Amino acid sequence: MKTLFKTKEAPVATAALNHYPQGSLGFHLGKYLRKNYKTGPAPDVEDVFRLLLTTDASNKEEIGMHYYLSGNGDTGLRRLMIMGVGALCYPHRLVYFCKRYRDGRKALRFFDLDHYRMLHLPLERIKDAFLIR
Repeated sequence: MKTLFKTKEAPVATAALNHYPQGSLGFHLGKYLRKNYKTGPAPDVEDVFRLLLTTDASNKEEIGMHYYLSGNGDTGLRRLMIMGVGALCYPHRLVYFCKRYRDGRKALRFFDLDHYRMLHLPLERIKDAFLIR
């Protein structure tokens, strides 16, 4: 049952993210983890998605990220549950969630890539390559 809800952990340590070039996905991921977590957890795929898709750490943005990823093709049980609960808790945000879903449909498929192999690439280049808005 644990595997249904647990995402795959990164093959890179948090301390190693400090050594990536400035402006790269790895650099921004390390900066994000240092800013938001005091204990320095191992980076997670969800953290990479937050860097690529959101600008805010609010509940609305988090749920919108899951709608975006669902539109991009990721329809896991955990993601569908978050979307359902989000729709029930924030019915006044359904227009925003539907917009995020449509944006995910327009982007090139990226949710199932090995994001840890792209840590050395510039963050903006990744966003441009996959049409992430």
